[in-house]
Amino acid sequence: MILDLLRSILADTISIFTIMNPLSVGVIMLGLLDEDAPKEEIRRVSSKTMRAAFIAMMVAFLLGTYIFSFFGISPHGLRIFGGTILFMMGLNMVQGHGKKVNHTAKDQEAAKDRDDISVVPLGIPVMVGAGLLTTLINMSIEAEGWQDYLSGVIAIIICAIAALLILQRMPIIKKGLGVNGLKVFNRVMGLVVGSLAAQIFLEGLFGLYQNFVA
Repeated sequence: MILDLLRSILADTISIFTIMNPLSVGVIMLGLLDEDAPKEEIRRVSSKTMRAAFIAMMVAFLLGTYIFSFFGISPHGLRIFGGTILFMMGLNMVQGHGKKVNHTAKDQEAAKDRDDISVVPLGIPVMVGAGLLTTLINMSIEAEGWQDYLSGVIAIIICAIAALLILQRMPIIKKGLGVNGLKVFNRVMGLVVGSLAAQIFLEGLFGLYQNFVA
């Protein structure tokens, strides 16, 4: 039982962390801040961004099933639509475009005029965008017992802490990996996101087919 729980936590953590892609978020954060931004400002923005992202992730995971049930939306339809979004995101990442699905160039330019960029756009929708929300809601729909919910909550906490540490140390990470290193990592993450997208899409398509022939 404990071993199964650990496996579930590991699988959920990999899925959430890959789609969250804090390295890409960190690059965007540094681009929106002043080049000579002090460490204190980077830590403040990082902390506020992750607080907003953590709350959004927990709400999506814990209440996702009830929200879709209230509107009468089929879980299979969500999987097909969500799988399509994730596929687009993975394709953009493989091509080296980063988290292009979550925001536009106009959004990024507008963010430079804001006094506080931590909640919008960094927390939502750059970090917690349509792809991650779809993944969390799909996890919520597939949860069959308290173990699945516990696994999801622990995975969200782990990913939030890891992402916070990465954002706070982003100047050092960017300097160490370099532009090419970040691009390679982003492309690898894109392959994982694309694979998850195909799995979610096919599950939704197969589910709709079963309902149709039943």
